Amino acid sequence: MISMKNDHPVASPELAQEFEATRFVDGFPSLKSISLAREIPYTLFVNDDEILSISTLPTHLEELFIGFLVSEGVLVELSEIVHLRVDRGSRIVSLEINAPEDRLDRIRKKGMLTSGCAGGVTFSVETALKYVPKHDPRITIPADVISKRMKEVDSYRGIYSLTRGTHAAGIASRSETAPILEDIGRHNAIDKVIGYCFVNQIHTGDKILLTTGRITSEAVSKAVRAGFPIIVSRSSASATAVSMAMQAGLDVVTYARAGRFNLFSHGATQISPRISDETDISF
Repeated sequence: MISMKNDHPVASPELAQEFEATRFVDGFPSLKSISLAREIPYTLFVNDDEILSISTLPTHLEELFIGFLVSEGVLVELSEIVHLRVDRGSRIVSLEINAPEDRLDRIRKKGMLTSGCAGGVTFSVETALKYVPKHDPRITIPADVISKRMKEVDSYRGIYSLTRGTHAAGIASRSETAPILEDIGRHNAIDKVIGYCFVNQIHTGDKILLTTGRITSEAVSKAVRAGFPIIVSRSSASATAVSMAMQAGLDVVTYARAGRFNLFSHGATQISPRISDETDISF
């Protein structure tokens, strides 16, 4: 049985550290105390095998590592998780899962991952497309919903409001964005959201995946494998990511800011110009 507990980022002293710095304004220096987000490595063991270490903002660690395994195609059903334990003292996450060997082979000897901003474990286009899910019938999303839901992620007052040094990701319906989770790395934040959906059995086929980070091929792979029809960012996307999304049938939205955005439509959704009533899709 897995117990998923809520973290309260701003209230936890292990998430940020104060440093003295010299701030220059118009060429004039002054001393300033600055909060920086902590980056802590945690090591994942699966069935007693050491798999890899991930540097992360130490919140929602259960969701992070479960989401990572979902993104890698190792976990498919919630019932495959036999036991999960997070030891914050030793910084070890232990997972016992009941999965076929061919799936487990995908994650053995992965090594060390960075915080996820430069990319961690990557997929080939062919590998990602093997797991293209069947989406719900094409869903209609009013254009203003894209803007509203991205604004909710942008304005989330978590550890970012203290440090300005984290990324956020969220899952949205027409009426709300929940949860919104943070990490040092944009890919880690996406994995946390995917893990949250997996554990809480939230259907993703009619939902929006939101990220504050650039949409890379790895982000597209994660969105595809998790079953989302659309991924939205306030930032840009790489050419490889959009090409990959086109083959997978994932819609991509970039630069969702101030009521404007760019849509790369690949058939999964229909973005309508009408104003929404925010009533048709919910959690």
